[in-house]
Amino acid sequence: MSLGRAWLASSEEEDEDGSAAGPEPVTGQEEHARGGAGHTAGPEETLVRRLMRVPMPALAVMDAAGRVVDANDSFLRLGGVGREELEAGRMRWDALAAPESPAAGAQAMDMLRRLGTAGPLETEYVRPDGSRVPVMLAALSLESPERLLVLVQDLTSRRRAEEALRFLSDASRELAEVRAEPEAILAGVAHLAVSAMASWCLVDVLEEDGSFRRVAAAHREPSGEALLREAPRYPPITDATSPLFQALARGESRVYPDFLPEHRALMARGAEPLALLEQLEARSVMLVPMRSRGRAVGLLTFASCDVGRRYGSEDLEMVEELARRVVAAVDNARLYHEGQDAVRLRDEFLGIASHELKTPLTPLRLRLQMLQRQVEGASRSGDPLSPERFSEALDVALRQVRKLTDLVDNLLDVSRISAGRMKLELEEVDLAGLAAELVSRFTPSAAQLGCALELHAPVPVIGRWDRLRVEQVVTNLLTNALKYGAGRPVAVRVEGAGERARLTVEDHGIGIAEEDLCRIFERFERAVSDRHYGGLGLGLYITRQIVEALGGTVGVTSRPGMGSTFTLELPKGTAAVP
Repeated sequence: MSLGRAWLASSEEEDEDGSAAGPEPVTGQEEHARGGAGHTAGPEETLVRRLMRVPMPALAVMDAAGRVVDANDSFLRLGGVGREELEAGRMRWDALAAPESPAAGAQAMDMLRRLGTAGPLETEYVRPDGSRVPVMLAALSLESPERLLVLVQDLTSRRRAEEALRFLSDASRELAEVRAEPEAILAGVAHLAVSAMASWCLVDVLEEDGSFRRVAAAHREPSGEALLREAPRYPPITDATSPLFQALARGESRVYPDFLPEHRALMARGAEPLALLEQLEARSVMLVPMRSRGRAVGLLTFASCDVGRRYGSEDLEMVEELARRVVAAVDNARLYHEGQDAVRLRDEFLGIASHELKTPLTPLRLRLQMLQRQVEGASRSGDPLSPERFSEALDVALRQVRKLTDLVDNLLDVSRISAGRMKLELEEVDLAGLAAELVSRFTPSAAQLGCALELHAPVPVIGRWDRLRVEQVVTNLLTNALKYGAGRPVAVRVEGAGERARLTVEDHGIGIAEEDLCRIFERFERAVSDRHYGGLGLGLYITRQIVEALGGTVGVTSRPGMGSTFTLELPKGTAAVP
């Protein structure tokens, strides 16, 4: 007995209520497919008819001409056709098979002739809408003349899993390059995505103010690159009318298997952005947040324009894993570059500090050596050393010691600021009186440099501040003004402005270029060459830290060749940071 007959015998023994199951009724279409009117269905045909009612797997019966004469619903769904096409006799095997793989059909027919069975073979079905389905099939020759029973398994899930593993593996290799800049890594991910699982991809970084900044855009088609660059920017997460992006900021991904007009309206505000998004022709879309240390830091957008590429839960899991790897890679790259910058700054600082510490040490050593020789000479000759020469040498030595002390104090201040250990001792201070005292102290130095010091502080300006720290701030501002004042007048003004006190130091020296204004308050930064002006590049950094600790602000306006004006503002009440 053949396999078909044995199965038939076992399946027709009893029906559900225990009675014998008679032959299934045959429709006119079935009768035509099986030989026309008057044809009596044999046991094998009855079995096939029963098999067609099995929901899984996908099953079909074909004749020698390649026409599908019967199929179950699973097969019809797999082929993307309706039963009316089958019943009208318009469904053909060669219309389903991928045109570039005729060898699969020839191989199957050869196996059927030799063995009576064929498969398993992997190929693709092409649906009427142009989409493709990877399948594995097997065929069995039926005892009825020129009939084949075909079993088909949908391999879409397996192929997707294989693609996901391959894609994540390629992405991991791409992300392993920690020397790359973070934004270069994100651009690489976008291009990798369009080569594997998306028609186009966008990468946006979330800024501190809640807005998105686009850092990468990649399109599979070169003609689409220009259009993609014009893609609408996303609304900020702070927008109360944008629940989608607020959800994304909370780390909630979104997948739209069918990207509908209402979904486009969520992503683009206004007629023009919406029209741009429609021109990109996305059929399926995924929005996946990138999260670092519990907060959103960016957004990945994947879009498919292919008819047969609909994103689902498996795709979403894959790109969420990709987002985690991307964030880790970007964090590693950022830490690497921060480490490199720290090493560079350390080396630069050590070179500058060595130079600056050596500057006062050299004249101090020379002056002390000279004083030592004078003392030894006076001792041998018996002539006493004149008090004037002795006092002069000590004055020079003391000036150099003060310079060394200032340098060391600056280094200690930076250390305290970095460790958060800078303390403030608040007391009542007259800013006008303090400025007058410092101007008087700097007047001799200013005269040596050819700078005239002017003070405009007509009335006392009282506030609660740390006197020594405010004195340090004003000293730093005056020192800078005299150093870069180019022998021209320097004016200091103090005035009250409501609940705040304002002090300005204005010089008419070399000025500061616009591109340097934003960085001169950072550590080890200067707007000029240290070779000509010296310094550790710490004075203004320490100034800003002290002023901010007192709840105030310090800024600068300047033009090259026209001088600079530094403005210090402090609240008159209690300091903002104790």
